[in-house]
Amino acid sequence: MPDIPERPFSAEEVLRHRGPLIRLLLDERGEPTGALAAARIDAPPARLWTLLDDVESYGGRVPMVHRVDRTGDRLALQLRFRIALFSVGFAFDATVHRDPGRRLELRWVQGEPRNVLVRYELDPLDGGRATLLHVAVAFDIDSLGWLAKYFLKHHPEIRFGVLTGAALTLLDAMERAATGRPAA
Repeated sequence: MPDIPERPFSAEEVLRHRGPLIRLLLDERGEPTGALAAARIDAPPARLWTLLDDVESYGGRVPMVHRVDRTGDRLALQLRFRIALFSVGFAFDATVHRDPGRRLELRWVQGEPRNVLVRYELDPLDGGRATLLHVAVAFDIDSLGWLAKYFLKHHPEIRFGVLTGAALTLLDAMERAATGRPAA
């Protein structure tokens, strides 16, 4: 798994910009290995934490997440990628690591995509009326199966958007859930 920095953006950086900040992480060959995103969420950290910690509900909240089954600190996640009339499924197991109210991390154990890391970090803003939410995402893009490999072969530019898109999607899904903003 790549080295993913914690809380990569300062509150000042995030608040200076209108939308979310995003950073793509590259390996020594210039290949994407992870993405970091951060934004101000107009909801208290406690509200956001409740949503983040309810991983079993990600299936109805996070695009591509079809189902999550939890047994203690172990998760079985089923993802579904839809294209036109058909869909492709992925499944992986992860462990949940929590620092209640501050940090939630999902770490890959087995399955596809390989080497998944999803991390949420929360910091209060405006006296606890808002939250600075950091999201980190990493996984092995080349382990996504035949359909993704086909697209990546014919459209290599997509490789740079997969991880950044995943980070922004997780950030947006939690913001929508926390604020009640409807899905697009």
